[in-house]
Amino acid sequence: MSALPSNAQDNKLRIISLSPHLTEIVFALGREKQLVGVSDYSDYPYSQGCVDKDCSSKLPSIASYQGADIAAIIRLKPSIILAWEGGNKAQDIARLEQLGYSVFRSSPTNIKALMAEILALGKILNAAPRSKQLHATMTTQLAQIKSQYAENNVHALYYMSQQPLSGMGSDKWLNSLLSLCNIKNIYAALPSAYAQFSIADIIRKQPEIVIVASHQSTSSVSAFWASHREVFKPKVVMVNPDALHRFTPRVLPELARLCKKVHF
Repeated sequence: MSALPSNAQDNKLRIISLSPHLTEIVFALGREKQLVGVSDYSDYPYSQGCVDKDCSSKLPSIASYQGADIAAIIRLKPSIILAWEGGNKAQDIARLEQLGYSVFRSSPTNIKALMAEILALGKILNAAPRSKQLHATMTTQLAQIKSQYAENNVHALYYMSQQPLSGMGSDKWLNSLLSLCNIKNIYAALPSAYAQFSIADIIRKQPEIVIVASHQSTSSVSAFWASHREVFKPKVVMVNPDALHRFTPRVLPELARLCKKVHF
């Protein structure tokens, strides 16, 4: 994937994003005015499809969990399509490339890979100065997290749903993030990225920390674990899954908050 000519005008840049994290990165690079279509759940920094706080312009949604709307994408005449390899359907990405579109494939599995993608997108979207600033900021944030918790070490359960109780197994992205401040996922060795858990097994493992990645109320989470208090008394912390699970610059500030809650 090569950059557009350095003298290309912004109004010639027509961006389609097939994933919320890519939409968010486009905003972070200051290229939101060049977006012509986004995916479902492209809801940050503004509401779904909005390009500003007042939603003076709302972009059409051309991708969902069911797939990309190829016909709608063609009508929008994009100059670049940003796709999530592993999140978007492989056949949709292949079809768009067969049609001759320039497609950027995003597939970060750790923070360094995300930072490299941000630099690459900066070049492709003619936003190199902004991408370098983001990269520098994230480099500083990353170094601070790693140095601050270098001597810490805890074991944690990480879950997203209580009914049924399920959460993270061997997911590369989340496990790599937790490792930055020495949080060890008790189910990191599972063969699947996500799994259902049994209370009995969790109690046997006795993790010191329970991390809840959901938008549930703290009262409902506390009530869920209260019945096991006699045999299991972990520290329970909440995290914003929208910030931690998406591959965007927001992840490091959210990780810093999580690390502080866990270790102090």
